[in-house]
Amino acid sequence: MKIGNITLKLFIVIILNDLGESVAQLLMKKGIIATGVNSITWSNLSSFLFHGALSPLLVIGLLLYLVNFFIWIVALSRSDLSIATIVGSAAYVLVPLFGVIFLGETVSLMRWAGVGCIVAGIIFVSQSKSTTPVAP
Repeated sequence: MKIGNITLKLFIVIILNDLGESVAQLLMKKGIIATGVNSITWSNLSSFLFHGALSPLLVIGLLLYLVNFFIWIVALSRSDLSIATIVGSAAYVLVPLFGVIFLGETVSLMRWAGVGCIVAGIIFVSQSKSTTPVAP
């Protein structure tokens, strides 16, 4: 089955990568909040590195980024960069959603309109034709 010019399997791999990236960012944000550091600056960076950088949430978030690296390599090996990157921008949709749900953040109507534009772009690009043969 295909979604536009992308196989369903490849589309799922790219969305899985986006989901992993979004969860990794959420974990790292929660990890930073858990350290009690309101803002990391050059002056408190060394203190943060020695005391907060080993927060379990930050470490899990970083490990998830490492796993995502390999998922992304698989996606890139099977599609055009120009398609994979745009379809892979679903993280720009998931991160604000996770911020609202899990962090209690407020997202303005203007930001949601931007998210809507990103979704439209993902749909348009996923429907476009690939210029490179896609591996099975």
